[in-house]
This record gives sequence, structure tokens and C-alpha cells, in this order.
Amino acid sequence: MNWTNCARRTLFSVVLLISACRQQDPAGTGSQPPAFPRSGNVTHGCIQVFDAGKDYFPEKVTPEYAKTFTVEYHRSYKVVTVRPGSDRGPEERYILLQCGAPKPSLGNHLNAATVISIPISSLFAGSSSHHPLLVDLDRLDVLTGMPKHEFATMPEIIDRIKAGKVIEYGENIVNVEKVILAAPSMLMVSDAGSPSYAALRSAGVPVVHNTEWLEDTAMGRAEWVKFLALFLNEEGKARHVFDMVRDRYESLAGRTRNIPRKDRPKVMTGGVFRGIFSVAGGRSYVARLIDDAGADYLWSDDDSTGYTNIDIETVLVRAASADYWLNGGIWPNLEVMLNDDPRYKEFKAYRTGQVWLYNRKLNATGSYDYWGRGVTRPDLILADMIKIFHPDLARDHEFEWYKQVPAR
Repeated sequence: MNWTNCARRTLFSVVLLISACRQQDPAGTGSQPPAFPRSGNVTHGCIQVFDAGKDYFPEKVTPEYAKTFTVEYHRSYKVVTVRPGSDRGPEERYILLQCGAPKPSLGNHLNAATVISIPISSLFAGSSSHHPLLVDLDRLDVLTGMPKHEFATMPEIIDRIKAGKVIEYGENIVNVEKVILAAPSMLMVSDAGSPSYAALRSAGVPVVHNTEWLEDTAMGRAEWVKFLALFLNEEGKARHVFDMVRDRYESLAGRTRNIPRKDRPKVMTGGVFRGIFSVAGGRSYVARLIDDAGADYLWSDDDSTGYTNIDIETVLVRAASADYWLNGGIWPNLEVMLNDDPRYKEFKAYRTGQVWLYNRKLNATGSYDYWGRGVTRPDLILADMIKIFHPDLARDHEFEWYKQVPAR
């Protein structure tokens, strides 16, 4: 028997077995395969040799629900357009150029666009609503700045702050010099109108407008995870994350779809602020959530996508008999509510104690987790609402954010 050949065959079999195991477990640790699919895009660093005929973005995304951003793909760059709305200024365009690729010849309509090298390696996030985008994409490694540390509510963000990896650059007044010295790949903001941003752009810091808060559906807001993914070349992850949230949302909404109109409770929102009662508009994402949760929103005939201001007398006429009251003021109990307006006690929802706020999770400084993680998890918001209106349909859900206002 040829022992040398036998040993060679055995060794070859072992190599094949190890190779197969590594394909199933890329980390080689014996753990389960990663939850995310492998990306075909370059998610870190630059390309070394440019190929003009190659598509550097085989993983792509297309907004399905979001209305205020679009993306157009080219082989080595993307054109991203943000549409703040007709009454909120002109469109903004960004050229996302694959690092290592030459700048392309652009048409006249793109000459004024901001050019950003991607994938970005550092991000200054101007709003806590940007944090869950990074967490969901598993790309906290790029977060290097935020206005104030006290705005952080997500444990992952707080841990990164404690590790000294995230600097503060100012809440209402941006410390321009501090941002310029830090030289982030980009600063993402919710309001692009600050004079400080012009100074930063002149110094070469890209300022990118994130307008997820203008979306009129919860799914449209959640889809902004795809927007940030464009700057990280993480489109594959973004699709994976968003599709799971969308599928769960649609499954939950299906639980209430056949509830007869007579069995749908009446719901009011809002509260008095400086003498004016403000309610969520009938075309807002809040109104859509209430409808999908199997309830009738009392201002569903309103055309506003934001908030509508009404005098309290008019609110009483329409909502005095509402079964539930959501999203009012910062009320620790029902007694304190009357400090805003003693007429609150004339509402049925107040008298029956069916007043609910999204204050179950707050950080030490009073920042609401709802306004952070709630952006990318409308399925959890919907599940909370279903548990409020139809608890029998949500026995498998524990409240995430909503909490009933106690009597005292």
C-alpha cells in the first residue's frame, strides 16, 4: 500500500472539510453565520485599480415608501437627490463617488452638487433619529460626533460615547472650528438652514440634509435606513433590515384589517401648548398608524401631514367622547394634566384614564427613545398601538414605548 498517497488523500479531504466549514462560518469561530448577506459593494476603504467598465454598486436600493429622496446609479458614482418640499427650499443633490474612482464629467445641472467620497469613514450625526440607522446597519464604527451626548438613548450609542469615540460639537450653535478640525466625512443634519453649515461647506465638510421627519408614513420614515446606506455602500444590509420591518408591519396590520367599523375605537391626539390645542394631521404618519392599528382617528378628514392647531372648544365638540387619547404633553399623571387646561376633564378618555404617552423609555436627561429607535421600527409602534386598542390581538407583544398615564 502506498502510504504517501493515502496521507495526501486524507490531508486533501481535511482541507476540503475546513474550507466548506469556513464558507458556512466566515468568522471561523463556530458561531452561526452572520445575519446580514455578504455585500458586493466596497464597504470599507478605496478601490486600488479603477475599471471604467465595472459596476461598483451591484447592491442597490430603490425607495418604495419614502418620497423625499431618490437615487440614480452609475458605474462608479450615485446621484442622490433630497426633496425637502415645495415650501422648504430647493432640491439638494449629492454626488457619491466611489473612493479610488476618478471624478466623472457631470452635466450642468450637477455642477453645483456636493461631491462626497464613499464609503464614508466618519459621520457627525445631527439628530438622535440618525442613531438607529447606524445601529441597524451595524456601522457604529463611523459615528464620531453628535451635538450633545445627553441626547443618546440607545445603549450601543452610549457605550461608544463612554469609550471616548464620539465628540460633542454643539446643539443650537455649532462649534464650526471643532467640526473642521475633526474633519468628518460628512455632517448629517435635519435642518440645513443654519449659517454655520455654509461655513462648514466652504471648509470642505459635506453637509447632508436628512428629511425623514417630513415623510407622511411610518414606513417612509423607516426607509431612510436606505438613505444612510448609500453613503456606506451598505445597500444589501439596508434592504435586509427594511424588508424584515416591512414584513412584520404588514403582518401586524393584517390582524386588524377585518375589524368592523363599529368595533373600532375613536382616538384623539395632542394637547394644549401656549393656549392652542395641537393635533396630528389626518395625513400624518401618526394617523396612518392609528388606522392600521384598528382604530378611527377623529381628524382623519384633515389634509395636514404634520400638525394642525385648533382651539380647545372645537376639539371638545369633536373629541369629547373619544375612547383613547394619544401623544399629548409631558404628563407624569392625570392630575398634572389639568395644569395645562382644566377642561381636559371634560374628555371621556381623561375620565376613564385612557391617556397614553410614548414615555416608557427615557434616558437620564429625559430624552425619549421613541424619537430615536422608533424611526426605524414602526412595526413596534404599531404593535404598541394594537395592544392599546385591541389587547387580545397583541398578546405576544410587550409594550415598547407606550405607557398609560397614571391617575396620580
